[in-house]
Amino acid sequence: MDASAAKINVELLREHLVEVSAHEGELTVQVYESLFAKRPDAEELFGAYSRPNQQRMMSETLGAVLNMLDREPWLDEYVHAMGSRHQFSYETPTDMYAPYAEAVLEALAKVSGADWTEELAATWRAALDRINEMMTAGYVPSTH
Repeated sequence: MDASAAKINVELLREHLVEVSAHEGELTVQVYESLFAKRPDAEELFGAYSRPNQQRMMSETLGAVLNMLDREPWLDEYVHAMGSRHQFSYETPTDMYAPYAEAVLEALAKVSGADWTEELAATWRAALDRINEMMTAGYVPSTH
C-alpha cells in the first residue's frame, strides 16, 4: 500500500464508522450541501439524482472505506470500475474528488461533534485520499 494508507488508524476508523452509521442520513445531507457550496457546478452532475440516490452514493463511499480496512481483495477492481463509471456515465472530472472528500470530512466533523479529533480527521483524510486514488486510477486518459 502507498504512504497515505500507512497513516490509517484502522481500529479508530472502524469504531468511528460504527458511530457515524447511525447518522448516515444527516451525513448525506451535510456532505452534498457542503459540496454544492464548494463546487456549484457539482450540483449539475448530481441534479438528476434524488436524495435516496445521494444516500446510496454516501453508503458506497463509507462501504468502500470499510472494505479497504478489511483489505478485501476485490476492492481495487471494484473502485476502479466505479471510477470509470463516474468518468463515462456521470462525466465527473477528477478535480471533483478533493472537494467531495473535504465535504465528507466537514460532515463527519459536524456529525461527530466533540468526539472529532485531529487523529480522527487525519485518518479519515488518509482513507478518503486512498479511495480517491483508487477511483481516479479507473479513469482513462483523455485523447483530446
